[in-house]
Amino acid sequence: MVPSDHVSAPLGFPDLSLSAPYAECLRYVQFRLKALPQGDLTAFCAQHGLTYTNVVNLKNGKLKRDEPRLVQKVLRALGVTTEIVRIDIGSGANQYVFGSSELLAQFREQLAFFDAAAQRAGSSPPTT
Repeated sequence: MVPSDHVSAPLGFPDLSLSAPYAECLRYVQFRLKALPQGDLTAFCAQHGLTYTNVVNLKNGKLKRDEPRLVQKVLRALGVTTEIVRIDIGSGANQYVFGSSELLAQFREQLAFFDAAAQRAGSSPPTT
């Protein structure tokens, strides 16, 4: 058996009241990536070890399937730390658990701002 450098902490009981669904987190990431100044996406990807093509497809809603780990990596690169919990009750729904109610409230407040700005601009929020 090969020793692993990856050590996992016990999973414990996540506080699901501090969670947001994949669709919300995806929409948030898309808004934030679209807010980057033109030409900065390449540097952002390089700085955070993200694959440029995947991030562009994520930003533009062109992913062929749900990419919960990629969304989580981009969230972390944006300074939003979450843990993924898969609640597989026939749907395979992924939830992103935030560290505190304050962080979740801040996330939801920013997402509501982006959604409202998109509506004022006459465009619909990003969807998958």
